[in-house]
Amino acid sequence: MKTVRGFTLFEVLIAVSIFAVIGAMTMTSLIQVGRSGEQVSVKQQQLSDIQFALSYLGKDWLQLVNRKVRDQYGDSQPALALNEQRLAFTRSGWSNLLQQPRSNLQRVEYRLQDEVLQRRYWPQLDQSYSEVVVEQPLLQGVEKFKLAFLTKGKDKISSWPSSNPQGQGAKPIALEMIMQVRGFGEVRRIFEWPNDQL
Repeated sequence: MKTVRGFTLFEVLIAVSIFAVIGAMTMTSLIQVGRSGEQVSVKQQQLSDIQFALSYLGKDWLQLVNRKVRDQYGDSQPALALNEQRLAFTRSGWSNLLQQPRSNLQRVEYRLQDEVLQRRYWPQLDQSYSEVVVEQPLLQGVEKFKLAFLTKGKDKISSWPSSNPQGQGAKPIALEMIMQVRGFGEVRRIFEWPNDQL
C-alpha cells in the first residue's frame, strides 16, 4: 500500500500568504498606473484647452484692422484698446455663412473674469443701446492674465492708446501675453504685430 503525501496546512497557509502579498503589490501598482493615466489625461486636456485659447487669440490678432467703433452710448472707441487684463480690437475676416446683413468686420475683446478667459464680441461694429454682447469662455482656471505691447527697445506698454506723452514715439512691434493657469503653471506667448496696422 502506497502512502499518499500532500501539503500540510502550514505549507498551504504560507503559499496563500505569498500569493496574497504578491496580489496586493500588483493591485497597488495597477492603481498607481491608473491614477498616473488619469493625471496625464487631465494634463493633456488642459494643454489642448490652452492651445485652443491661444490659437483663437492668435487668429483674431492676425486680422487686426484700423477701424474705430462706437459703443452703446455713442462714444467713439479706438480701433485697439489695451490695459493689463483686457484687449479689445476690430478684426476682419468674420465669415458670414448665413448671408446676414452685417459687416465682415468684428469687434472682439479678450478679458479675464472669475478665473475664466473670455472672448467677447458684438454682432454689430457700432453698437446700439439694446445690443447684447456674446461671451465665449475659452479657458477655465486662469489665475492671472496680463497683456502688454513690446517695442523695439524692449520696453513694455501696458495701456493703449498711450496716455503717456513720453511713450507716444514708441511703436509696438508685438503683443505679449502672460497667464497663470491653475495646475499647469505660467504660459507666455508673444504675437507678432500684424501687417503694420495702426
